[in-house]
Amino acid sequence: MSQKEANIAIRVDPTNPGQFFACCGLLELAHRLWAHAEGCFEEGRFLLGATGADRKSLPGLLASLIKCDVAVASDTAASPKTEPLDVGSPIGMRLDWWLRDNGTPNLFKTWAANATSRQMLCKWRKPFEKNIKTFAAEPENMLEVSERVQGSYGFDSDLGWDALKVGFSLNEHAGLKDLPTRPAVELLGAIGLQRFFPIFNEKQQVVQYTTWRVPLMAPVARLAAIGRLPSITVDRFRTRFVYRGSFKGLDTATIVQGESYE
Repeated sequence: MSQKEANIAIRVDPTNPGQFFACCGLLELAHRLWAHAEGCFEEGRFLLGATGADRKSLPGLLASLIKCDVAVASDTAASPKTEPLDVGSPIGMRLDWWLRDNGTPNLFKTWAANATSRQMLCKWRKPFEKNIKTFAAEPENMLEVSERVQGSYGFDSDLGWDALKVGFSLNEHAGLKDLPTRPAVELLGAIGLQRFFPIFNEKQQVVQYTTWRVPLMAPVARLAAIGRLPSITVDRFRTRFVYRGSFKGLDTATIVQGESYE
């Protein structure tokens, strides 16, 4: 699939974990709502397409994130702050990527103690809906459109700040904590992380993921994203969690040399 054949071509910086997971989330939505949807990475773009009668519009695909109900899962013993979520029709999936197998939160649970998992997901929907027309008109820039929404999931590495670079601690300037965030990165990234959860060494706080160059459906693309299909790999990336004041999130990723992460 070339850029000419793709329904949608989105500019992406794969060294930004949030943009990578957002592309995975877009592929996940298309997999659930379109037949034969495939995606891949090519020359700074993420390409998404479906064939024949299954070719659909980007606004309709994105609107599914606004239409669906989001409910706290009823069959869980997790804390109210970290409860799994059931995302209803037309998407139909469960989100619990912030939990370990034993129900306790892992490092991807970055939100403050006074926020719940449902609040974190739903707060992006209004600014996301506001921007759908912009996304439709300029899909290539979808991952760059920003809004001032307080807080972040922490996987958009561009939101990490360094006190030495800005000259002071943002903790001392509460108004500056309300930095521009990117609803498409946050909301689509939250969808993408469920299937495309990366290789994750929680003890070392290291995250690893892979881009792929051949159009793949989401279930197979999952294998490519964790480096299990080396013959179609574009690049392998490694990042880690960083702590800057009250912020916890993923740093800008670097390319891993060689044929594996080891």
